[in-house]
Amino acid sequence: MRTHITNLYGQAPQSTALIAQNMVADVAKTLGFNEIGIYSYPVHTDTDSEVRKRIDGMIAGVGADDLVVAQFPSWNSIEFDDLLVNKLLSYSEVKVAIFIHDVIPLMFENNYYLMGKFIALCNKSEVIIVPTEKMLNRLRKEGLTVSKVVIQNLWDHTTAIQYKQPKFSKLINFAGAVTRFPFVKDWHYQTPLRVFSNIDEPVTAQNVEFSGWIPDDEMMLQLSQGFGLVWSEQIENQNEREYSTYNLSYKLSTYLAAGIPLIVNRGISTQKFIEDNHLGFVVDSLSEASEIVQNMTEKEYADLATNVKQVSYIIRNGYFTKKLLIDTVHAAFTK
Repeated sequence: MRTHITNLYGQAPQSTALIAQNMVADVAKTLGFNEIGIYSYPVHTDTDSEVRKRIDGMIAGVGADDLVVAQFPSWNSIEFDDLLVNKLLSYSEVKVAIFIHDVIPLMFENNYYLMGKFIALCNKSEVIIVPTEKMLNRLRKEGLTVSKVVIQNLWDHTTAIQYKQPKFSKLINFAGAVTRFPFVKDWHYQTPLRVFSNIDEPVTAQNVEFSGWIPDDEMMLQLSQGFGLVWSEQIENQNEREYSTYNLSYKLSTYLAAGIPLIVNRGISTQKFIEDNHLGFVVDSLSEASEIVQNMTEKEYADLATNVKQVSYIIRNGYFTKKLLIDTVHAAFTK
């Protein structure tokens, strides 16, 4: 009896999907999980027979009575994910736990038609790992029937970089692409905005500094002052604001791991956690965010940073992920 976890390869280094899956798999290995590598590739170029042969190779180490935690989506299509789960379940007494990172039918409006297939896939699992209680309730309404559920609640962001007390600065940091977060192009507030993203289109906004995409360790070092912004808005085909009420933001945990307080849009799934632990501010507008930073005192900032430091330790050492994986194993092998 062994435990396994899938892990994504083949996407760009800045892919949050890849970073998150790699992080979870690394934490899982410390608990004795074996990795099943899944390469992101254009599946449509393969025949069904070729896809099945690829899957056979991926799961060659899985045996009877094992547990496989499948991190989904694999971004190789829902058909690929379904074939993978069906193959695993064809083995004697193998249990599958599906760890939902994203729900593509909710992420993209034109993919909602996939919801039926997605729910059918999830219902094949022994255990389902969902980001939030609200996501669970939404999937229940869509037809989810799995009885064993683990709720994630927050991403970890493991790092070897030592914790550094953040400096008081009237600065807002943001990690995200301009195309997905167009408010960057319209920034006109008194508080400077530092954006960790490559510039993929002309930007003439005031008071914005682009640091470009940089590797994780370097970004963790640079996130040593000011606040971390998590902000969602409507863009074409993506209802980012509504989706943020169901799902978890990886960048939010990045800021917390770096030790800086948060500024988030009202309604975000982690709002209560942020408020209860006094980790930053929940705001209704970007102008309100800028005003809060401008009126902040060094003492107030230091108090927030002290609160963040406590949570930062948990996130930096992978304890949320360790707990959910242990809870998943317990759920899979007990009544």
